[in-house]
Amino acid sequence: MAPAAAQESGRGRGRPARLSAEQITLATVELLRQEPNAAVTVKRVADAVGAAPMALYRYFPDREALLQAAADHVVATMARITLDDGPWQQRLSTWMRAAHERLLPYPQLLPYMVSTQQPAWLPMLLRCSELLAPLELDEDDLALAAVLIGSSMIGHAVYESRRRSAEQTTAVLYQALEGRPPAERDAVRPLVDGLPAAYARLHDTVLGQTIATVEALARRRES
Repeated sequence: MAPAAAQESGRGRGRPARLSAEQITLATVELLRQEPNAAVTVKRVADAVGAAPMALYRYFPDREALLQAAADHVVATMARITLDDGPWQQRLSTWMRAAHERLLPYPQLLPYMVSTQQPAWLPMLLRCSELLAPLELDEDDLALAAVLIGSSMIGHAVYESRRRSAEQTTAVLYQALEGRPPAERDAVRPLVDGLPAAYARLHDTVLGQTIATVEALARRRES
């Protein structure tokens, strides 16, 4: 009689477990989380799931499709963030902050989140609809608010993933200022001095302005 484990799994002893698109997607997401700046290849993902690279092509036609699936998975987790009760502004702020934290470990996936045509954004749109329901916006303003929220979160994550650190930026600018006329140095140096603090405040400012714009849409409806 075959071993119970083999009977339950429907496979013979020693044969590898059956792959699935979800298993491959999760392995890709984990690779990107562990090494966000290392290029993800089909071979690396295949090694992670203990399969031959050609086996992955049964589920994904190419690397782009694989990364798109990984991006859709991360977007779906953003839509499932648990929120406490409270005013809509507080709930929206909490959700945007938590979603932003979900995005930062995956700089390679951000372009796929922007360009996706997959239904992964449907849960995100549903969450936006739920959060903004108290405002009773009309259809046009509700759609505008949802697009604004999504672009603020992903757009800022893209910016953070591409820019140099505050220290690197200021060091380069200080060096460049040395060759400029004194009047230019005096005018620009205070701005350069303030860049580290400005970078630290930027996300809060973007988030606050996004909520303020949604509030303005609500006031326009009431007037």
